[in-house]
Amino acid sequence: MFFVAFFGIQDKEKYLGTYNNITCPSCGRLARYDIYKHYSYFHIFLIPTFRWNTRYIAKASCCGSIFELDPLVGKEFEKNPDTEIKNENLRPISNYLPFKYCPDCRADVPAEFNYCPYCGGKL
Repeated sequence: MFFVAFFGIQDKEKYLGTYNNITCPSCGRLARYDIYKHYSYFHIFLIPTFRWNTRYIAKASCCGSIFELDPLVGKEFEKNPDTEIKNENLRPISNYLPFKYCPDCRADVPAEFNYCPYCGGKL
């Protein structure tokens, strides 16, 4: 008799949608958030039986900054994509900023500069 068990633990990422017309907390540009749900689950015969470690992630489209979304707001966004996401509901995870953003002339300036080489404004 030969028996093969199909069970295991996997991580999954699910795209939930976008939230438009936000001002990015990292760079100050007008952008949008792409909202994702990350979780781990145990499956038996490829059927998920239970989930844990559920996190909601918001990725800014302008500079690539990644924020963890408050779980209550994330669950509400999953049910209703028109849910408002405020800056208080976000916790920065990763700020990928190879450039600084000049609010005066709206130019991308290399990160090692403290003043904009185009207009002289403080970054």
